[in-house]
Amino acid sequence: MSWLWNTAGPEKRAWIVSHIEKIGLRWTPPSPLPIPRKGVPPLSARQRMGLLAGWPVKAPAGRQPLPREARVLKALDTDAVSALHEEAGRLRLGRGGSSPWLQAHLAPGGPHYLFPDPADYCWPDPEAGRRWWECRMLLTMIDGEQVSSMLAVLPETFTTLPSTVPRFRQRRLAHVARATERDTSLWGRDHRTRCSPEQCGYVPTEEETTSA
Repeated sequence: MSWLWNTAGPEKRAWIVSHIEKIGLRWTPPSPLPIPRKGVPPLSARQRMGLLAGWPVKAPAGRQPLPREARVLKALDTDAVSALHEEAGRLRLGRGGSSPWLQAHLAPGGPHYLFPDPADYCWPDPEAGRRWWECRMLLTMIDGEQVSSMLAVLPETFTTLPSTVPRFRQRRLAHVARATERDTSLWGRDHRTRCSPEQCGYVPTEEETTSA
């Protein structure tokens, strides 16, 4: 309930409380969620030591490790990020889709980074219909802040992307991306009051304008 309560507005909170009272329960609302840190966090001593221990993405118990070609971090420009999102949406991979908002708010020159980093419950499993790789992204937004995001990418699409980042820097950026607390959703929420066609070149849809 912590996330649901802390992301709900006054009306939704009142609805939650009223329904809990109707079923006769006593309930204390949860404490506020920690505020995610802005920007790229410094690596801890343990994380710096981990740079020497190989690729940070490990297979869950009982599962096969990702193939060697998945243990790579790729650098992308904004057009490449948009193309990957469009492919994910077209193929209905579950994470991704055409997003004019995202394309308008990414730093045009990047840099953006991508590497397979599936959660245990999204580990690749062709028998379960998961032949795509859940990838983590470290994106640079128009104000220079780097945030995280997730995207489903086909293995054959990922392997054709050029690899231009030195290996040790790949491991460091992978650790940084995993430690970055803010994602595109939180960045967009904070940016909403400053967003305008004049500043960002983005015209909100009617649905976005109504829900703002």
